[in-house]
Amino acid sequence: MRTPFVLILLSCGLSSFSLAQDSVWYSYDLIHYKIQTAVEGIYRIYPASLEDAGISLRRVDPRFFRLYHRGREVAIQVAGEQDGRLDPEDYLEFLGKRNEEWRDSGIAIPNPYVNTYSDTTAFFLVYTPGELGKRMQFKAPLPASDQFEAVQLQVFAEEYSFGETSRWGLRTSTPKEGQGWMTSVIVPSRDLKFQLDAAFKEVDSQSISLELGWVGRSTMDHAPLLWIGTSSKVLRPLPSPQFSGHESLRQSLVLQQEDFQEDTLKLHLAVNSARKGDYFSLAFARLTYLLPIDKASPGPDSRRFTVEAVQAVRFRDYLSQSANYLIVGHGQLERPSLSYPNPLHAYAAYRASEAGGSYDTLVLRMEDLYDQFAFGEKNPLALHAFLKSYWPKHQPKYLLLAGRALVPYAQKWAENRAVYQRNVPKAFAFQDLVPTGGFPPSDSQFIRQLQVVDSTFPAMAVGRIPAKNVQELSDYLDKVKEKELLKISGPQKILHLVGGMNPVEIERHRSFMEGFATVAKNGIPEVEVIKQVKEDSVEVQHLDLKNEIKEGLELLTYFGHGSLRYNELDFGYVSDPSLGYANSVYPLLLINGCEYGNAFGSSYSQGEDWLITPKKGAIAVLSNSGLGVDLLLKRSTELLYRGLFDWRESSCPPTLGEVLLGAEKEFIVRYGNRLEYQAHWAQLILLGDPALRFFNCRTSTNLSEVKK
Repeated sequence: MRTPFVLILLSCGLSSFSLAQDSVWYSYDLIHYKIQTAVEGIYRIYPASLEDAGISLRRVDPRFFRLYHRGREVAIQVAGEQDGRLDPEDYLEFLGKRNEEWRDSGIAIPNPYVNTYSDTTAFFLVYTPGELGKRMQFKAPLPASDQFEAVQLQVFAEEYSFGETSRWGLRTSTPKEGQGWMTSVIVPSRDLKFQLDAAFKEVDSQSISLELGWVGRSTMDHAPLLWIGTSSKVLRPLPSPQFSGHESLRQSLVLQQEDFQEDTLKLHLAVNSARKGDYFSLAFARLTYLLPIDKASPGPDSRRFTVEAVQAVRFRDYLSQSANYLIVGHGQLERPSLSYPNPLHAYAAYRASEAGGSYDTLVLRMEDLYDQFAFGEKNPLALHAFLKSYWPKHQPKYLLLAGRALVPYAQKWAENRAVYQRNVPKAFAFQDLVPTGGFPPSDSQFIRQLQVVDSTFPAMAVGRIPAKNVQELSDYLDKVKEKELLKISGPQKILHLVGGMNPVEIERHRSFMEGFATVAKNGIPEVEVIKQVKEDSVEVQHLDLKNEIKEGLELLTYFGHGSLRYNELDFGYVSDPSLGYANSVYPLLLINGCEYGNAFGSSYSQGEDWLITPKKGAIAVLSNSGLGVDLLLKRSTELLYRGLFDWRESSCPPTLGEVLLGAEKEFIVRYGNRLEYQAHWAQLILLGDPALRFFNCRTSTNLSEVKK
């Protein structure tokens, strides 16, 4: 009997990069001094702060100081520079700002007033002997005016929306329409309030305008209801904006003076109850009006700040350093652990050794890449911009992200309120050391768009060690060394776990797994495949796998519904002592479900626990960070099995990274490169080292010869 075709989206719960630097604005020969700002205002730097940063004031002529922001020189004022000295009473001043959103993807930004990652931007002060810096020009007063423009801006960052969806509900990890910070979905209604200047009664009624930034949150057409007033007292209706899907729309409204009561504007937003599924949000609300000049109140430029900290930064000439294995870490992972004085460099040294593969390694700090390739701002585009310049010249094979990520929309409860990592990072137990390349989380986004041909295809292999501290990085390095020093290598026994929410799903997934077993045995006939199938009467079935793991299991493949904490066939956290796990052979976990590869949030996932736990658990985990579609998982896993087991024509087996690259390329050849396929592969996360091999290089395909 032929099984009917059913497309299943595996449940995620049980119950383009672009960075354009017009030219290289920095110099390798000079020290640059970073100054961070997060609020608009005038920032003053006194000579003492410069001296603390290492500048010898007796040797500098202040006329040669220059200031850069996002790669362009900006004007500064240097009080007392005319005498060519920087005396203690002199100072430098510049107009600082709050970080705002920016990207060059060509897609509309729903909320330009909130940066995805941080409110903090950076300015760089540099001393260029003989080159005069740009200075503020103080000209004669402009013609007199009797009015000035007052602005009240409300910016919303209550939720982060991933934006538009593709087929089956999948979302690409590249920037897309409707992606960004905004209010929660406006259901059923919301009131906004503007408290106006006391002089508002003197406002020219024809000058009052309101701009609203709408964002669609569902696929249908949107028609928000809008009134002057509140939900309890509606005064008059306003025109309804018309937009669709995840589109962003800026609505401009002309208001009347009678719309304001007691110098207050109250606005009521609502959803038409007859329009089911009409979901939308508001990104910002901007009210402008003209006031008499004599009623001017202090604006942001009148706020003054004293710069206390200036950080010395020296940029590196990376292009002159050839490497085929890149390790991106963080300064926090260069501190001593129990085993190594510098675990990050110890990892690079091992990979450079004969035992580790004799790779030409290069270690990079993520915070250094922020400074050099993202103008000092925290933005993962920095790593992609580095690779964009580095890969065409040196074409490295491997990229290891040696550090935990924490997405900016990671949330936790602190001080009786919900906070995000973006603006309250100190509330989290661990920090974002090496970020992910896109949302939903994707590490392979870093290595796309690097090649002229097949630009959407990864240019190199990537993997991640989600280490939150030096000890976790050290522990994983020890497991890699132990794995690669074993005389016996290669999957002698593999375990297949079959899940499903009902008999039809279970049978469908069982047939998938039988196909994978056939591929494995066709490649290596000696391999033993054992199987466990979920009982359909329970939602989650807990397994005791300590004996299978202890006996030397090399590969565990699961197919079913899942989450980042457990699957339908749940084998628990390997670090849990009550489960009795103990193993010296570390398997690869290939988990086909949802979110098991999501080591990017504030929760400690089961997948990273199996990878990071010392002296037991897994050597690598391969799984999706987001939604899983069973058809795509079936197709990709079949190709992954071919790469892992069918290499008879080669004397040396492929690395995990090579298996991943080969499987994705073959997938594209067979099925095309549609957006939903791109989303699937972008969110297939390898937790572990991409240079790992599961067989020793040899001249025969007989597994018995490997065992000798």
